[in-house]
Formats: sequence, C-alpha cells, structure tokens
Amino acid sequence: MVLKHNTIAKEEVKERKLIITIQDFLRTYAKYKDLNLESGITFPRKSSSKVQKVTPMVQIAKPEEAQNISEIFKQVYQGTYPYKEMENLQEIRKMIEDPDYNWILFKINGNEIIGCIGLQYDNSVRSMMLHGFAIKREYQGMTSLPKLLLAGWVALLNKYEKKALMWFGEARSAHSKSQFLGAYLGLKPIAFFPKKDVFFNREESQFLLILYDEEILTKYRRKETPKIIPRVLPCYFYALKRYQLEFPEIKDHVTLNFDDKKIKAIKRNLIYQEENDNLGNSLITISIKNSDAYISFLYNPLIRIFEKTDYKISNKKQLFVFIEAVKELIKELEIRYFEFFASAYHPAHQVILYDAGLRPFGYVPCFKYIEEEDIFEDQIVFIYYEGKVSGNLKMIPETENFLKAIKPSWNF
Repeated sequence: MVLKHNTIAKEEVKERKLIITIQDFLRTYAKYKDLNLESGITFPRKSSSKVQKVTPMVQIAKPEEAQNISEIFKQVYQGTYPYKEMENLQEIRKMIEDPDYNWILFKINGNEIIGCIGLQYDNSVRSMMLHGFAIKREYQGMTSLPKLLLAGWVALLNKYEKKALMWFGEARSAHSKSQFLGAYLGLKPIAFFPKKDVFFNREESQFLLILYDEEILTKYRRKETPKIIPRVLPCYFYALKRYQLEFPEIKDHVTLNFDDKKIKAIKRNLIYQEENDNLGNSLITISIKNSDAYISFLYNPLIRIFEKTDYKISNKKQLFVFIEAVKELIKELEIRYFEFFASAYHPAHQVILYDAGLRPFGYVPCFKYIEEEDIFEDQIVFIYYEGKVSGNLKMIPETENFLKAIKPSWNF
C-alpha cells in the first residue's frame, strides 16, 4: 500500500508530530474510540475515481479466512517471504484461533479480502507486536486503506490500553511504504537491523518502530541510571531527545581480564540444545552444566539469521564464553546476521559484544520486561552482519534523520 504525502491532511501531519505515547494518540483520534473491529469498520465513499468505486472495510479475521491470508502472502511476495508460517494455512489458522492474536483484514464490497496485518499480544512481556502486513498488488495505493487501518488501530489501542504498554514492529527499507504507515500509526524509529531479511531473494534492512504507553516510561521504567560505553552514545542521545531520558553514566574504561583456566572450565561444561519446529526453524539454547546461565536465539536457516536472543548470566565470563560459542556457530552455519538485545546497565556486556564484532544500532527504552519486579529495562541493539549495507535505502525523513543520528559505522 502506497501511503503518499497527499493522502494525509496537512493538519493531521502537524498533529502527529506531537504524538509520543499511546495516550497522545488516543486523544488525537478520540473520534474512533467506539468503533468495533469485530463487526467491521467502513467509511462512506467520497471519491469518484475508478480505484475508489468499491466499499472498503477492516475487520478481525475468522478461522475460515486463513486460506485467504496465506494466498495473499504467496501472491505479494511471490513465494519469497522469509517467515514461512505466513504462507502456512494451519499456522495462520492457529494464530486466528489464539485469543492473543488479532489478524486485521482489509476487505472490499463486504467479503473480498485484499490485504491483512497481524498483531500479537504477549501478556508475559505486556507488549503488542505487529507483523505480516500485505496488500494484493492490484489494490496497493488505495487511499482509503490507511484511514481504515487507523480506525482499527485506535480500536485495538483502546482495547489493550494499560495491558500492552509497548507496541512495535519492523518496517522495510527497500521502499518507504511501511515506514509511512508506521508514522501514520504513531510508531517511531528506534533501531536499525542492517541486512536482516531477504525478500525477493535480495538482502534487505529493517527499521524497528515503537509506540509506548506513557506509564512505561515513567512508572515502570527501571530507576537505575543506564551505564553505557562511548560507542553507544549516539544511539542513546537519540532516545534521550525523543523520550526525555536522563543522562547516562559513561563507562569508557571497562576492563575484562579473563582468567584462561576459568574460561576453559566454563567451555568444558557447555550444553547445546536445539528444538526444531515444523517450518524448519530452530530454537538454539546454550547453557552451562550445574548453572542457570544460558543464551538462546531463534535460527532461521532459510535466510541464515540468529534473532530474538535472550540471555541470563551471573558473571561476565559466562557471557564471554557464550558469545565465543555463538561465533563458532556463525562460522559453522554461515550465519550472515546475529541480533542481540543487551542490558543497558552492564557496560561489561556491551564491551564483550563490541569486541566480538557486533555494533550498536539502537537504544530501546523499556524493551525487556522483568516480571518478578514488574519493571521494564532499557536494551541496546547490537548487530553482527556480513558484507556492506546497500546505500540504496528508501527512507522517509523521520527514518533518515534517525539513521543519521545514531551514526552507523558506514556512510549512506
């Protein structure tokens, strides 16, 4: 869907620049508060143009519509979508039947499905993740669809207010369509994933976009001052300016000084586990015998990436050994991308990652939920990737300004 500049009223653009939190967004679009996605949302047709001689609507998907969703992904991405559950009828049906999923369908004339977007609520981390946005090729550019999605978006924001305190998703860099859409929904760029995905058999970078509840940044954010290494400063100051964070503690003389014997002892006690799903992906976990320390990540062999990394350690030696083990797997499996969200309160963790060849590409406030304390911790996005990032990134001004602000180690 092409969201062109002239499809958004100038006064609405001015209003959206002020949106920072979910509550700001709901106040701005209070007129959509009582709309119901279950029964469907539509607006009277105002345009007389040929492309608008249909009646579009948005509605929550039903299980019997799973086939339509899978066919849309196959058609739009010509069988190259890197996350194969979106092409799998059974997997999509399970998502629709899951009460924590909201598949929004774009329809015309009551029953013809022309597009979709998925939203997954995760109560364990009090967040909502957006994924799977696709519109059939012949309907891309319909100017009524963004307004309909906006109305459905507001309906879901109201439904999950104070339940999902953070809403986030990824936007492609090969074109600016999804970035415009994210901006339209109040989502702001906060991190960059260089060369993460492969669409149409070409490597492609992504932007992480995010929208916060006002309380996550005040009531629920860890009170401890972040402690960061100098290389993270550009990312931090972008987040500081946008979300009015405090000044961090800069740790520019972090020493590691590992004892070789202790490192070797940990390595001898490593345990590797791999859980495979029915789509060819794996959850890899590396742990230490007689310890609760671990690192885990999802392995997608189709596009050769490690993502969704989680870790727990009791000392920096354990993290060093884990990262060394991951580096060996990267070489063995020819991994071209490794994504790691690190603690913003442990500069030694950041040094270990940087020394291992990962680079910071975003500072994300409140991205990790600590359930036992009912607080959110800040995270730093560290990325390892192979090759060079394409200079042919398609960006809207907001994402371009973000990328300039975080000062990546390459020119674009």
